[in-house]
Amino acid sequence: MREKLNLPYLPLFLMISFASVNAVLFTPALPDIATYFAISEGRAQDTITWFLIGYALGQLIYGPIANRFGRKPALYAGIALQIISSFICVLAGIVDQYLLLILGRFLLALGSGVGLTLTFTMINDYYDTKVVSKKTSHLMLAFAITPALSVALGSVLNEYFGWMTCFYACALYGIVVFTQTLRLPETQTISDANALNVSALTKTYIEQFKNQYLIAGGLLMGTCTAVIYVFSASAPFIGINFFGLTSVEYGAANLLPLIGLVCGLLYAPNLLHRYSLRTIIGAGIVIVSVSSILMLMTFLFSLPALLSLFIPMIFLYFGLCFVISNASSLAMSRVADKAHGSAVMSFINMGTATVVVLSVGLFQLAPAWLPSVFILLCLGMIGIYCWVKD
Repeated sequence: MREKLNLPYLPLFLMISFASVNAVLFTPALPDIATYFAISEGRAQDTITWFLIGYALGQLIYGPIANRFGRKPALYAGIALQIISSFICVLAGIVDQYLLLILGRFLLALGSGVGLTLTFTMINDYYDTKVVSKKTSHLMLAFAITPALSVALGSVLNEYFGWMTCFYACALYGIVVFTQTLRLPETQTISDANALNVSALTKTYIEQFKNQYLIAGGLLMGTCTAVIYVFSASAPFIGINFFGLTSVEYGAANLLPLIGLVCGLLYAPNLLHRYSLRTIIGAGIVIVSVSSILMLMTFLFSLPALLSLFIPMIFLYFGLCFVISNASSLAMSRVADKAHGSAVMSFINMGTATVVVLSVGLFQLAPAWLPSVFILLCLGMIGIYCWVKD
């Protein structure tokens, strides 16, 4: 089966960005949501935090389900939950219940989290290890294109139609993903009747957590993901409340980092022929570190929003591309059980991002704290990089 036909690209493209779109599409509306429910900025950011908690937990659920019932049934279950949860978020606005919005966001993450796990599982089912890194790098373009475009769309919807329409858009996206996943083949060859056995599942996950490469790859991905979500949660308040941008202006400016992501994801795969995964990851960490320091300097010199908040992110995202796609290849390269390995990798990825975003949300500091957090995350990347060898 391997390499005779390629898996359809568009369904995988939409799947891998499924949760990230649902995570950030509404972020330009965060200041308006805070006003609507009469809550603080920190409480409004709980909509990001609880999404990440649901996202992280969801990663451990879909691996066993996919092994027991197949990859596609697991996909359909997650997508259905995502669509239903989108309407719960709308209902929260109608009945003016912020806790219902938090519940809706949690369930939205639990459903949309299926996309990341099953994307990695299916491409690792279908392709040989050497091909997986290149396929992953190409698929990571979804992280470059769809989240940035969804923020721009969310800013327009929020500005002209109100924040609740952002969640109607999430439901529509879920429907599109469902129709596209119908094109995918079932990549599971053997069903595991004991996949949902609690004791066997616990033993399997314990074994996965002993894999140094899986842990290191997941942590490297998690620090990169944390950069993305810290920016998504905090930049709207900094751009709109501190720099005085409108929702639409913020959404348009947020397209600039897309340049770095697209360039990085197109260029990074070409390095695989000449350099090792470790060398490419190390280069990415250097680029991210230098970019974070430059961003801190722009804030200290009180430069305008474009120069302080968005242009540095072009270079920072460019560096992240070198790390995140190759870290996933590093993590999965020595894993036999692709479904459970992918689930653990994704859990560590999103769990790390959740802890970071939750910690950052506890503090209300000056805008310059944003690049300071990035610098701390870079130090974490360096520590993980030094821990694991090729």
